Amino acid sequence: MGRIVGSLLAIILLGTVMGCSPKPVERVDRQDSLDILFERLHVTTNTVEARVIEATIRQVWARSERAEVDKMMTQAIAALHAGAIDAAIGALDQVVVLAPDLVAGWNLRATAHYAQDDFSAALADIAMTLTLEPRHFGAWAGLGLIMLDLDRKQAALRAFETALRYNPHLPDVRDDVAALRGQLVGLPL
Repeated sequence: MGRIVGSLLAIILLGTVMGCSPKPVERVDRQDSLDILFERLHVTTNTVEARVIEATIRQVWARSERAEVDKMMTQAIAALHAGAIDAAIGALDQVVVLAPDLVAGWNLRATAHYAQDDFSAALADIAMTLTLEPRHFGAWAGLGLIMLDLDRKQAALRAFETALRYNPHLPDVRDDVAALRGQLVGLPL
């Protein structure tokens, strides 16, 4: 349950950075800006800078440029914060219909489904998130959590390692990888 709360808090924090990134992304092609941000994320050794870059990446993923979609995302985040997961899912159902290319909508709905232990729905939304953005480290980490819950440790390890490949600044995921490697010693990967 602590991991669910942590995941939800990360999503809620996304709401606080959606409009106030310390170093805004210039108005260039979305893919180019993400490529640059991911390059910077990989080379930085500064924890604070890594968090700013991560928040900026999440901001790009959450940018719909449609007021009604942004409003529904804000409502979904507020509902999650209040523990009203059904209301959050309702808002996010509308988001993914109105903005099917909005990565954050799919991933946030996956998180909400995970919070309800609806793993099949969460996995479907993670699959869509990763189809839209294969580097989505949050979706990879979420996949790892689901695999852990399903006692599929090797699959969890692969998902967590993939999350770290895209964002090496995830201490909880790094801890999960170390723990799983310790548990899987001697088992074929």
